Amino acid sequence: MELDPEFVDAPPQPDPSAPPETFPSGTHAERVATARRMRAADTGQFGPVPAPGVERAELSVPTRAGSIAARLYRPHGAALGAGFAVWVHGGGFVLGDLDTAEHTAAELARCSGLPVVSLDYRRAPEHPFPAAVEDAQDAVTWLTGEGGAGLGLSGPYAVAGDSAGASTALAVCQLAVRGAAPRPAFALLAYPDVDHVTTRADEPDEIGLLFERSYLPDDAVRTDPLVSPVLAPPEVLAALPPSLLLIAERDGFRAGEERFAERVRAAGGPLTVLTAGGMPHGFLDQTWRSPVARTHAVAAFGLVGAAVREAAAADAG
Repeated sequence: MELDPEFVDAPPQPDPSAPPETFPSGTHAERVATARRMRAADTGQFGPVPAPGVERAELSVPTRAGSIAARLYRPHGAALGAGFAVWVHGGGFVLGDLDTAEHTAAELARCSGLPVVSLDYRRAPEHPFPAAVEDAQDAVTWLTGEGGAGLGLSGPYAVAGDSAGASTALAVCQLAVRGAAPRPAFALLAYPDVDHVTTRADEPDEIGLLFERSYLPDDAVRTDPLVSPVLAPPEVLAALPPSLLLIAERDGFRAGEERFAERVRAAGGPLTVLTAGGMPHGFLDQTWRSPVARTHAVAAFGLVGAAVREAAAADAG
């Protein structure tokens, strides 16, 4: 299971002023601040803003906690009323924002042919679980209602995300099964962490533990299926919307994702699994400059567009 030699996984021109890769001792808050500074100093990693080839607009989406920022991407020539997608970025629920997600969200819009709304949900540790899930739940409810209509968004929608964003997208799917969120026509789940209960031998790295303790300070919630969807009951797994689980072959989350896929399939759920050979966790961040990463992204994002357009055609009768 070697890294694909064609994959690019480092900034082309690292910033010499960037903080070191190890965390200093200090309080939890200080370590979070260091991680965020490291991410901010990682110049070139996520590509220039704005991304080319799409129209973009800044949004404010109302939520139960107030509002969150969002960004709307429209691919040139996208048909009105043919549906849209919602993108939820990764970053361990601690890092990431609209700018780090810029190229991935824009690539989703270009490859799917759909308008895409990228969400800037509240992050831990300031806002632990269930803040991100609630923000996404409220956002898709607003976007599929009058709020989205005012933006020219209508028709079926897909929910998509990577890493923590994929975990949040999967929580939205479960809430839809419960009747607590509008049902997506399709879900793209790129390398989510689906099991926060089982200890993984390769997990105890500093940044991973920092993310875990930030998002889940209360160990009791780890068994909540919205946190660990591998524990969701069969009747929920069977009723999930059609989904694509994108697994990175060189990812510590892979074993949990494969267990999740087995449970969904055993329950009769509509799940497709695509394993990206030789790819590490987070590879979708590199679609803007890594041809091999973009190849996987084009395939996955194209399926999102096809699924939403098929649902729109079915709705039209």
